[in-house]
Amino acid sequence: MTTQGPPNQPNTSTPGPSAPGPVPARAQAPAGSVAQPGNEELIYYGPAKHGAYGWDYAKWGLASVAAGVLAWLLGQIELFQSAPLWVLSFVGLPGIVWTFLRHSTTRYKITLRRIELERGVLSKNVDSLELWRVLDVKYTQSLWDRILGVAKVTVMSTDQSTPELLLYGMPNARELFERLREAVQAARHTNRPMELVGDGHGMLEQAAHHQ
Repeated sequence: MTTQGPPNQPNTSTPGPSAPGPVPARAQAPAGSVAQPGNEELIYYGPAKHGAYGWDYAKWGLASVAAGVLAWLLGQIELFQSAPLWVLSFVGLPGIVWTFLRHSTTRYKITLRRIELERGVLSKNVDSLELWRVLDVKYTQSLWDRILGVAKVTVMSTDQSTPELLLYGMPNARELFERLREAVQAARHTNRPMELVGDGHGMLEQAAHHQ
């Protein structure tokens, strides 16, 4: 007699886990270079000195004087004696008013983290520059600037929209220049490059912070 074994049972075992795939690359700060929150301590907020617009005021003032002299000369001619030529002496007044509005609506906000420039009489435009992007800070003062009591602080950076930012006529410009240089060094220290960690093949790529 032939003995038959039990019928084949269906395979009910659970399949094992599949092999792990490659780990995607991720940004990781290298040791000792974790960025810290920027310092928002305010260095300066407000407009530039009136001396920064000295040439504009002088230009329109001279235009009014020249127009007044011309009006007086024309008044010596009998043909123009009855004409209200005195109004010519106000030809520079609109320019003076426009210069004043430009000055009063332009505001600088400088902190230990960024520089913001707000300007515009009818519409507002704000430019912002992070200090860790700054390459160099330069201080210059021409003879005309010394007469007006102002100076130029030029900030050069890697920002494509604002590669060079001019701070003209800031109060205490030399002190501002020194503080900006120190703030730029501190901002660079707290915003070092990040490392891009690969998929296990030992590939590392340096990638700078971009905002």
